[in-house]
Amino acid sequence: MLRPMTDMPAGTIGFEAVGEVEDDDWEEAVEPVLRREIAEGRKVRLLYLLGPQARDVEGDALRADTGFRARHATSFDRVAVVSDEDWIRPALRALSFLLPGKARGFRVRDLAAARTWLAEDLDGETARPLSGA
Repeated sequence: MLRPMTDMPAGTIGFEAVGEVEDDDWEEAVEPVLRREIAEGRKVRLLYLLGPQARDVEGDALRADTGFRARHATSFDRVAVVSDEDWIRPALRALSFLLPGKARGFRVRDLAAARTWLAEDLDGETARPLSGA
């Protein structure tokens, strides 16, 4: 399941993976929030937490997310993925070269830094408020 994170900084959206994550979880929890933000003309600043409570993230869920971001690439400002999986940070560096916006990986112990990074504007100012998850 992907559940909204309620302790996100203003202007950011966060989801935590808990247990098994299937493609329906992404379509039902994440996609409607992203569609609303995009429809309201907001640049998306998104955090995924794949911490110790995440057991299995289905490949279809990852493909759904990647496909959505590719179709709405200019709507994403920053994406942070927080996980202790070693392959995530290099994959995000590669992805950030392919799509507009920035993508960055953080270790679970650096969750606070991920939130701070998402909330910063490119000039270091705090992001404007969005209607969170």
